Amino acid sequence: MKGKITVIEYHQASYKTLSSKDADGYIKTYKPLILDVRTQKEYAKGHLENSILIPVQELQKRIHELDVYKNNAILIYCASGNRSTVASKILIDSGFNKIFNLKYGILDWK
Repeated sequence: MKGKITVIEYHQASYKTLSSKDADGYIKTYKPLILDVRTQKEYAKGHLENSILIPVQELQKRIHELDVYKNNAILIYCASGNRSTVASKILIDSGFNKIFNLKYGILDWK
């Protein structure tokens, strides 16, 4: 029996994880949107320069605010890297394709 086989490649979008050193260089070189997903209280105590705040608990209902950045690089951070991992997955699942996660969060920032 002869037939034709069609090969379909599937590429699942994913985010990249950056160390604080690599993230610092990335910010200086590429000027990504910097997204802080901590709480307002944490943000008020200190945050990365030029970052915007959308707490991870609000991200799904406020994701439309980021639509203009859908094809731009976005660096996401939280305190230790856990909430930013969740936020990275939310953005990838919503069609964002240039997502970078600060590995150990702002606690590791120099």
